[in-house]
Amino acid sequence: MAAAVGVKGLSGGNKREEEKESDMSNMVGDSSMSDAKKFTALVVDNNIVVQNVEQMLLHKKGFETKVVENGQEAVNIFSEGNSFDVVFMEMKLPIMDGIQATKELRAMGVKCLIFGMTTSESKFDIQAFLEAGLDGCILKPLDFVKIDSALKCLEK
Repeated sequence: MAAAVGVKGLSGGNKREEEKESDMSNMVGDSSMSDAKKFTALVVDNNIVVQNVEQMLLHKKGFETKVVENGQEAVNIFSEGNSFDVVFMEMKLPIMDGIQATKELRAMGVKCLIFGMTTSESKFDIQAFLEAGLDGCILKPLDFVKIDSALKCLEK
C-alpha cells in the first residue's frame, strides 16, 4: 500500500484563492478525537519544534505518543520489545536516517504502519524511502488531514 500522501492537486478557477483555501483546510482540518480505540504512535524526528508540533497534533487526535530523535533510537525502542500502531519517520536524521531505520525495522519483523515524512519533493528520494518498507510517505508539515489518512489505514 505504498503511496505518497499530501501532494496538492488543484483544479481550475482562481489558483491563488484555491491554494489559500487548501492550505487553510490542511492546517486546520478536523481536530476532534477519533471515537475509535486510542492508538500509539512513535514520532522519529530530530527537530525539537517539529517534534512538539507533531506530538500536539497527534495528541489532539487521541494518539498516545513517544518521541525519539534518530533512526537508531527507533530501532532500539522496538528491540527492547516496545510496539506502536504507527511510526511517523523523518527521512533525514542523524546517526541513522529514516531509510536505513525503516529497512532495519522491517528486517526485525516490525509489522506496524510506518509513514515516512519529508520536505523533499524529489521523486527519487521519496521512491527510495518507500522502497525501504514504508506504508506511505507524507510531505511535511504533518497536519490533521494527513493524520486522518493514517487513522483510516489503522482502523481497517
